[in-house]
Amino acid sequence: MKQTALDKYVKKFDELKTVFDALPDGIVAILDADMNIASANKAISNFFELPIDRVVGQKSSDLFKSTIPDLIEVIEQTIKTGKEVRNYTVESINPQGVFRSILISTAIIKEVKKPDLGIVLILHDVSEVTTLRRIAIQLKRYGEIIGNSDKMKNIYALIESIKNYDTSILIVGETGTGKELVARAIHDSSRRKNKPFVPVNCSALPGNLIESELFGHIKGAFTGAISSRPGRFQLAHEGTLFLDEIGTLPTELQAKLLRALQEKVVEPLGSNKAVPADVRILAATNRELSTLVENNEFREDLYYRLKVMQINLPPLRERKEDIVLLIDHFIDRLNRYYNKNIIGISPSATELLKNYLWPGNVRELENAIEHAFILTTGAVIESRALPPEVRHTDKDGVPPPPTLINLNKEEEQIRTALLSVKGNVNEAAATLKLHRSTLWRKMKEFRIPKGFGKVT
Repeated sequence: MKQTALDKYVKKFDELKTVFDALPDGIVAILDADMNIASANKAISNFFELPIDRVVGQKSSDLFKSTIPDLIEVIEQTIKTGKEVRNYTVESINPQGVFRSILISTAIIKEVKKPDLGIVLILHDVSEVTTLRRIAIQLKRYGEIIGNSDKMKNIYALIESIKNYDTSILIVGETGTGKELVARAIHDSSRRKNKPFVPVNCSALPGNLIESELFGHIKGAFTGAISSRPGRFQLAHEGTLFLDEIGTLPTELQAKLLRALQEKVVEPLGSNKAVPADVRILAATNRELSTLVENNEFREDLYYRLKVMQINLPPLRERKEDIVLLIDHFIDRLNRYYNKNIIGISPSATELLKNYLWPGNVRELENAIEHAFILTTGAVIESRALPPEVRHTDKDGVPPPPTLINLNKEEEQIRTALLSVKGNVNEAAATLKLHRSTLWRKMKEFRIPKGFGKVT
């Protein structure tokens, strides 16, 4: 009988079986046109919890359906596209309730011609690594806030101590430090957690609409008001109202906000009728409100009403021990969102990320990981996939200067400019095309200290 190409390859595989049996990865070799398993190594017994003689010769679709059904999809994808699969993660729970996480790769054997398939499956068990990583992440967070540094543990302790009080809280921190996450954590751990959490970005609302957005309006209050509409205060009734970028609130609205805080009522635009508004106020700012008070840009009485308690969030450069933990968190979340299977990041890429000074803080780190995630085709993020500003920092982690000024990212770009020139205010002002005195004023407003960016 003439020996087929498939038969020859099975024989070749069986001749190397001693080598394959010594490998920790499971190898299922060569599926024919009927998707039968022609050969397999010893480790496959562990994956399917079956003796090897009950694996070889079986129809793979029947075997996988009862053990790891997602394997069928991987095979079908390989057949359909004619392309090999690399490090595709499948997760399952066996009948005993044990969690399994397996990296799957396929190889197409070009010597085996149609109608036979000629596919090799390689299975790598990463259950323990995945489980340990998830446990580590869960133990080093508070709600959606990620961090295990002493500074973040102090934040967690402060949230625990104030969560059940209705007092106003001012959350202060640079752009991208996670002020809204802290606000949500306070709400979700409070007695108001089953009531609405309503965020308002004061800087994102046009001046002519912000009063209506906050306090609502009645029909006919202004041109285009064809019906009455509740404001954010009413929507947050018995819950929490989060006022982000409170320092940008127009001064003419600050008196009305103060009254709402003190009397727990609001008057919709166009109405003289008070509406109850039982809300807990959490406010956040990246600016120095005391400076705005000095410049008559923010009411002093409102300032002290908002900061009954104050939470100061540390910038990422002051809690670098949290960077690796944050990287793991973002990779885990992006894997689910993009349905990819990246299992980690290389040591050289990790070192670059730990060395960088992060003027945009955690938000910039998240964007950097997503940038690298999209460019990564293998299982591990390498240095070349990171954004250029991270790759091109000097030995002190100083980024290159920004190429343009974007008012929506003004604080971050001022910090980046100062870092790029190692704290020289004159050079930073020239880079940003600002007068030196204007830069000093903005530094004070954004709570950027003198000497920021100098290498010590």
